[in-house]
Amino acid sequence: MSTPTISVVIPTYNRAELLRHTLEALRRQTLPRDRFEVVVVDDGGSDDAEAVVRSFSQDLDVKYFWQEDLGFRAGKARNIGTAIASGTYVVYIDTGVLLATDTLATHLATHEASEYPTVMIGYVYGFEIDDATVATLMSTIEHDDTDASIEFLHAQGALDIREQQYAELGENITSWPAPFDIFWTCHVSAEREELLKAGLFDESFTSWGGEDVDLGVRLFQRNNLFLMDRAARSLHWPHAKEVSDLKESSASAAERIHSKYNLWTTSFYGKDLQNEKYSLNKVIKISRERESLRLLSGQAR
Repeated sequence: MSTPTISVVIPTYNRAELLRHTLEALRRQTLPRDRFEVVVVDDGGSDDAEAVVRSFSQDLDVKYFWQEDLGFRAGKARNIGTAIASGTYVVYIDTGVLLATDTLATHLATHEASEYPTVMIGYVYGFEIDDATVATLMSTIEHDDTDASIEFLHAQGALDIREQQYAELGENITSWPAPFDIFWTCHVSAEREELLKAGLFDESFTSWGGEDVDLGVRLFQRNNLFLMDRAARSLHWPHAKEVSDLKESSASAAERIHSKYNLWTTSFYGKDLQNEKYSLNKVIKISRERESLRLLSGQAR
């Protein structure tokens, strides 16, 4: 049996039905099945996730690993999955993220065409939508036709939550001062060797958010090329949020990341501009523009 080129790593926790949808979408990939493997790491769940995974063993090269439930350990789960993985490239997705049929092929084509180690940010339709919209979408999209469901979400305007950043800052995220801020492991890929050299996920992050951006910082420091490709499409299957204090948790993680690396870019985490909450890269952009205006004003005097 040939060694797969791509390893898809999926952490899961008591979301067996969502996991089934995610694996069904992987079963429909246009990339030949001998080119990729799937590694599911269960963060101590008590449902029938293992049985779900085993039911795909005839259709996918899939592995399952369970770790003891010691609280939120998504970073450790992904580290285990990366260690088990044998592919040259690792695609991280969350349970409940369904890839369009050509998405793995898109990841592979991008990595193989790049001259440099590359981090690829996938496009996630329907991510971070409100509960009312969740209820509406649940009855109108089909998990067994991901491509059609993505087209529907696109038409409904249920776009990637980062769409506003792309509109304001440009889609060439290579030019952004801190592209690592959108390294969200709901759907990203990178070279496995680079992930290992960067030290993988910091397992001391044991609450929601931060462990992915933290790794993104280190990949950025290793001069990985950051790209976003709309063709790497996926949808986030609508479901109720698991964490109620997302903003507080995210803010705490951002403070910790700056304390850890003390970079000029991370120093802008948590800075409000006229009481507006902007993304890190927009805050940096506006701050630079203001500083340029201040310097020009000083020269004119």
